Amino acid sequence: MADKSQKGTPTNHWQVTRRCLAILNHLLQGPAKKGALLTAVYAVEGKDAYGSQTGKPLNRRFEEDKKRLRVHLGIDVRYDKRVGGYLIAGWERPLLNLPNADIQTLAYLADTFQPDAPKMTEVHQLINRLVSWLPPERQQLLQKIAGQQPTADLRLRDSEEIAPDVWEKLLEAWQAKQELQFDYLSSQHEDGILRQHHIQPWDLDFTDRGHWRLRGFCLFNDGPNGPWSPRDYFNYRVSRIVSGSVEILSKKLPPIRPLGKPRQVIFELAPAIARFGVSQRKELIGETKISTQENGWTRIESKTHDVFDLARNLLYYGDNCRVLGGDQLLREVKTLISNLELIYRDSS
Repeated sequence: MADKSQKGTPTNHWQVTRRCLAILNHLLQGPAKKGALLTAVYAVEGKDAYGSQTGKPLNRRFEEDKKRLRVHLGIDVRYDKRVGGYLIAGWERPLLNLPNADIQTLAYLADTFQPDAPKMTEVHQLINRLVSWLPPERQQLLQKIAGQQPTADLRLRDSEEIAPDVWEKLLEAWQAKQELQFDYLSSQHEDGILRQHHIQPWDLDFTDRGHWRLRGFCLFNDGPNGPWSPRDYFNYRVSRIVSGSVEILSKKLPPIRPLGKPRQVIFELAPAIARFGVSQRKELIGETKISTQENGWTRIESKTHDVFDLARNLLYYGDNCRVLGGDQLLREVKTLISNLELIYRDSS
């Protein structure tokens, strides 16, 4: 991994290795600009880490270190304009290993912080990041301990039939944290035409409605209206994934979940519901602002990736809840109420 700081003078192999490790160590914190990465290198190796190079020669040395990480360590460092900095786009070898006791602790946290637990999203993001760096066999151990490794028998829990090949490949991709591609038949499209989805599979759970649900970050969608890139979270009913269409792709999931396109939500709960506090809703993400209004109602302001489920779950409260915004949630609730009114008006 040696380079030359001056003509004819090879730089110490270990210094080059330490520079590369300093870049890697800083990127494990998250995306970073080039200046921050160079500062991290200088903090470890001192101001002479790259000799006296500046400008284009320094940039060239930085690019050479990125190449060394890719060629010798299998770590692909790339600039991503969406985040405005460099990030770890992929890795061929594990970045972390943990003793069994720590694996058991991660499994305990995964089981303890269920959707209704405080800071659930943040805790699972931490767990997912650490697990993504583990060797595959250690990931499988954690999933087994945490009860996250469903068997073929659990497929039969669904009230609709799930094709065995769909279940097998979906589990394999989800456990290995690899991207997936499949054809999907959605009940929301009246034309009955299949849509192809290319996704990052993040969550697999069994819903209270009796179905296995895959929550994925959709990178690409192709259908009768042509291809597009949603780059947002979708819920997929596993039974609607078409047999024979599932393909496990080689690209790994990123260590940090994509932000997606969170929608603003504002709703109020009557005193009869919120008098003794507000339950945490699994559909809400990020910071939630809760305030008491002059009329005694409690206002909740937050964001969500799941307008569909949130709208239907808020209707559960009946006239003890009123939705004020954002636009998509309010439109969804109004549509549901209007459709219900039509049904009951016609039946009266």
